[in-house]
Amino acid sequence: MNISKNLLLAVLITPLATSALAAPSINNMQTCQGVIDFVEYKLDSAPDKYPQEDLNAVRLGLGGYDNFIQQEIVTPGLLKFNGGDAAKAKAMQKQVDEYKATIVGGLKKQYKDTRFYTDFAVAINDCAKQSVPAGQALENLKVAINTLVKLAKMG
Repeated sequence: MNISKNLLLAVLITPLATSALAAPSINNMQTCQGVIDFVEYKLDSAPDKYPQEDLNAVRLGLGGYDNFIQQEIVTPGLLKFNGGDAAKAKAMQKQVDEYKATIVGGLKKQYKDTRFYTDFAVAINDCAKQSVPAGQALENLKVAINTLVKLAKMG
């Protein structure tokens, strides 16, 4: 998949009126977290040809975005779904974690080699269209997505 860096930047830079957007679903966001977990796995096993500085930039952006999804969408959503019952929400979080592991497993089968693909950047970008962090987390996410494109071009 060839997505230009400018297109990805344009999509992320385009201001989104979050009040006009429907709240992202927990199901969609757990899928996004699964993709993030997979890319983090790829970062941990990346060959030396990829600059450590770039790998760290992706880690920073994705880590912040994953935290945002968990703290702002998944955890409060599970609590709300369970009527504020923290024990039930915790049990459901285990199901979410199992589902994310399934996503990671499927992606490991699909992308067996050690290289990065623009597909990763596109998937994260699609997630960001549903749920946009603010401030530094957004800036770090933009850098992460653009760096993933750079890594994919390196082959």
